[in-house]
Amino acid sequence: MAVSYITRNNRKVLFIEYKDCKSVEDTLKVLEQIKSEFQKTEGVWLTLHDFSNGFGSNEFMKKASQYAKEYFNTRPAMNAAIGVSGLKKILLQGYNLVVKDKIVPFNTMDEALNYLTR
Repeated sequence: MAVSYITRNNRKVLFIEYKDCKSVEDTLKVLEQIKSEFQKTEGVWLTLHDFSNGFGSNEFMKKASQYAKEYFNTRPAMNAAIGVSGLKKILLQGYNLVVKDKIVPFNTMDEALNYLTR
């Protein structure tokens, strides 16, 4: 499953992996899972996106930006990412222009989790 939870320092972080996404459709399915988890939870939203070996596209970023405006911007969040390079870096910069709580890129999962759960 692309969406799971990691607990660190008694804080629950939604961990999203895109490594099995080989098409736009795959990434949109993951996005639907994220939205579903968001709607089940309350309070500060903590997410860690692993874009390593994942598929990036304008279509995904457009839908993610739409969901940010409709859902994700409605409550406080801390967001981190790993595996951001090349085209994914450019797409992330565009996404961060429309969201209230930016996705902060890190080199390692440990750095990202430390940021999210400090």
